Amino acid sequence: MRSLRIGPLLVAVAVCVLFALFGTALIGESLGDWYGALDKPWFLIPLWAFGIVGAIYYVLFATVLYRILVHVDDRRGRATSLVLTIIVLFLNELWNFGFFGLESTLVGFLGAAAFLVPVTALVVVLRGHERFSAALVAVYWVWVLYDLIWTFALWKLNS
Repeated sequence: MRSLRIGPLLVAVAVCVLFALFGTALIGESLGDWYGALDKPWFLIPLWAFGIVGAIYYVLFATVLYRILVHVDDRRGRATSLVLTIIVLFLNELWNFGFFGLESTLVGFLGAAAFLVPVTALVVVLRGHERFSAALVAVYWVWVLYDLIWTFALWKLNS
């Protein structure tokens, strides 16, 4: 068993914190009035629960980044995994901007549908190099499917 490596851990945490701050800056104040006024499907989790899911998301991706940096020995596999992970982190923040920042249920739905492509690619690539991280991202993939369903319902209810 490998011991905890502080350098890669700090990099992984810093990257996720920076993306979280970037996403928060993109959203602005739209979580308040606009989102609160939307008609919501019965199966949508409450807003406070999204905060918990968001925190879990960043911990999950910090773990994935750390494990890629420490456990993926193949240079090409590490590079591909890192690039896809950064793309997923970036596109997640763009989704937040499209949905909350632009206040668009349609952009939220279309963004969730398109977002499945890079998340799926990340799971596939990680399966070949770091199976534990692939499993973590697969759990997130299921969450994105839920996002797709509730954003579709939100769009239909409010269009």
